[in-house]
Amino acid sequence: MNTRFQVEVNGQIREVQLVFGTDRDLAMLTRGRSLSDSASAPHLRDALEFSRLAAKRWRYYRRSGLAITSLADLRKSVRREPQGEFGMMLLAKPTWRTATPVLGFCFARRSWCHHLIVDFLGVHPRVLGNVRENVHGVGTGVLYQLVQLADEFRISCIWGEAAANSAGFYERALGIKPISDYFFIEDEVMAHCRKELRNARQPTLAKRRTK
Repeated sequence: MNTRFQVEVNGQIREVQLVFGTDRDLAMLTRGRSLSDSASAPHLRDALEFSRLAAKRWRYYRRSGLAITSLADLRKSVRREPQGEFGMMLLAKPTWRTATPVLGFCFARRSWCHHLIVDFLGVHPRVLGNVRENVHGVGTGVLYQLVQLADEFRISCIWGEAAANSAGFYERALGIKPISDYFFIEDEVMAHCRKELRNARQPTLAKRRTK
């Protein structure tokens, strides 16, 4: 499974690595707390809240022994408990030197019926508040990587809840309208995500602006 995707940083194409988060990563995920007082924009407030809730949910699954920390761990857990529910924290990390070690995050669950449930997906608050590094494409890249993960495990459906400030993002990334409080990625929508990810990786489109 190719866990890298492209983003645009100050007009230049860069690569991001999607990894399974661990306890050590929680501090990096919640480091945006210092932005709380200046979080006047709705999307920044949502990012702060989602990152904290994602970390809280991860701790719960970790304490319960149901947290996934690698692809191998997920395979082993599903094989051991075919109807088990497992939680995973996926983090988008830059491959270049930057003051922001985590660019985006997603807390997702593999459900008892072998679906992926997206509980929290967002861009790190420090990315949204960074005026020196203008980064585009993190959220879309993480979402498309979820589709690749679903393909890896023959998962036919990804679904999650869309907030008022995120519904537009899901409409653009998934190519469907309208999206209200829930979104579903399956069949044609999943094929759309695969195509977009494939196009973004083609060398001839390396300079294309990511979404």
